[in-house]
Amino acid sequence: MPCDAPSCAPQSINNLRVLSIQGRYKLAITNLAGKVVIVTGAAGGIGAECARRLVASGAVAVGLDIDAAECMKVFSALGSPHEFRKLDVSSAADWRRVTGEIVASHGRIDVAVLNAGVMSRPRGAPIFDSPLNWFNEAAYARVKAVNFDGVTFGIMALLGQPGLSRVIVIASGAALTPLPMDPFYTATKFAVLGLARALAPTLMHENVRIDVLCPGAVDTPMTPEDVRASFKQQSPGFIADGVVTLLSADDMPAHVWRAYDAAEGLVACDDMADNVMDAIQTAR
Repeated sequence: MPCDAPSCAPQSINNLRVLSIQGRYKLAITNLAGKVVIVTGAAGGIGAECARRLVASGAVAVGLDIDAAECMKVFSALGSPHEFRKLDVSSAADWRRVTGEIVASHGRIDVAVLNAGVMSRPRGAPIFDSPLNWFNEAAYARVKAVNFDGVTFGIMALLGQPGLSRVIVIASGAALTPLPMDPFYTATKFAVLGLARALAPTLMHENVRIDVLCPGAVDTPMTPEDVRASFKQQSPGFIADGVVTLLSADDMPAHVWRAYDAAEGLVACDDMADNVMDAIQTAR
């Protein structure tokens, strides 16, 4: 929604600054109270923090993770009606099972936060080690199964479920700028970004909005120790706040968001590509 004034200052939701590239949008606040929100990769890191922030915002959080023991610890602390369920995101059949169970228990799924992800870089590998040392079929299959199939199968299972109106995909800064230390991770994050952007116009006709949040370096167990020591890390809570911020607004200027630094906040990243597509369609 364009601002009435010629220009708009950055706006704030949940104490998190939101910037658009052209700085010309208002934000419409919506209420998360009572919304049923599923979060993948909820056993720790960004996923666990998302669950906590969502609960604090009044949502009903359902955590999904293959690590049932760790996920149970997170959700035991959150208490009822919040719950966890074991899910292998790389299995389309498991996605169909768990979405059916959640709808049977809660009546609907309003929001999905597709966060589960892995890297192919082995733990303990020297930071400047050549990625060709693990550029093999097994590493590729594992990263693709979690990072790309996990998002694709999730969206497939969610479409048509009662209540669905929002999907947020947690990608990575590697989806915007290649990460040479992990080519497979980079490729899968580029892939989910492309998938979401290609789906966005069609999903809007189905009254479902999809956004992609691209964090920078985040201090989570997934990030190798030497990488955490070598690069400035943002807290998982910063990314979780970004998720709640996006879910708290219906009228946002973009579908792709960069979250690199808490001082900068969220920055819209897809205006340029949208302008290119507009130009192509106009030329036709």
